[in-house]
Amino acid sequence: MERLMHETRETLTAVMIVACLAAGIGGAVVYTLGSDGWLTSMVRDVLQDPNLATLAALTAVIAPVAVAKRILDRDYNSILNNLLVGAVGLGGFVILLQGVRAVLG
Repeated sequence: MERLMHETRETLTAVMIVACLAAGIGGAVVYTLGSDGWLTSMVRDVLQDPNLATLAALTAVIAPVAVAKRILDRDYNSILNNLLVGAVGLGGFVILLQGVRAVLG
């Protein structure tokens, strides 16, 4: 009987720790990513500024392409890799020129 009580106490303690941990992590996620969260409001503020929105869009495009380039770098002489780098460079240059035109014009 004593062993059963000990196992029950350990199980309940583990369940309570996991529940508190889940509630804490869930609260932090809601506080960060909720509709009034600080990260959501910061992203909303960034996207309202045209210059920062252009920079965020470039970052959102370049990050996955950089990951794809890392994957394609496994093949030493990949034509697709060189094409990918050229297309991203040209696209980024065009986006930057449009941003300059919007600011100056």
